[in-house]
Amino acid sequence: MIHIGVSCGFHDAGMSVINDSGEILFAGHSERYTKQKHDKNLTADIARDALDYIPAHEEQQLYYYERPWLKAYREFVSGQWSRGLKSPLSSKEIIGHDFLSALRYPGRIKNQPHHKCHAAAGFQTSPYDEATVVVIDAIGEVDCATIWHAYYDKKGNAKYKRLWSMKYPNSIGLFYSAMTHRIGLRPLDEEYILMGMAAYGKPKYTEELEKYFGATDDNLTFKVNAHAGIDEDFLKDADEFDIAASTQR
Repeated sequence: MIHIGVSCGFHDAGMSVINDSGEILFAGHSERYTKQKHDKNLTADIARDALDYIPAHEEQQLYYYERPWLKAYREFVSGQWSRGLKSPLSSKEIIGHDFLSALRYPGRIKNQPHHKCHAAAGFQTSPYDEATVVVIDAIGEVDCATIWHAYYDKKGNAKYKRLWSMKYPNSIGLFYSAMTHRIGLRPLDEEYILMGMAAYGKPKYTEELEKYFGATDDNLTFKVNAHAGIDEDFLKDADEFDIAASTQR
């Protein structure tokens, strides 16, 4: 069995081809083909390259990193459908006909939970046989942070049990992205710059952030949905490096 994993439709599309032994036969990133930074779409070229690593006549299974129907449900209940259906419900529609045609994949696509994929990326590339995995994300369907018990069974298969989750809109990742935007950087891209800027500022505004967002060390419930953005006048005259340091704190 050949396992084909794809991630696309949001940002940084890519794919991998893995055999039953867990050996990575191929891995590719769309932006390296299109030269478009953070390209969210899979291209026919990446599929054609992957075919060189898929043995002929070997059974294949394609996996998509998210459950589109659950993401659409979250968008509906959060009011993001004000102008109709926001996200496609079909994985095939998201992945795209050109890619699937070039890959010559006619079979069924299996959807995997977004945060489980993050947990697997951490655990199955680690040296551990058993671990507690913490995933802190912006949004993954409905989950924004999760904790997993990960282990290998007697047959060597990785197993995951979700122990805890924090649901949308309570999101550490969305808070971080909102503050990235507040200091004039691109969210979902330049958060690493905010992290670097924090080293050059002072955390003067930690109390203001806690008061505005509502979340503290003891209570991760946010009273502001950072996904919808924050007031443009929030910390209007503050130094951006100090905002970064306060955010990081």
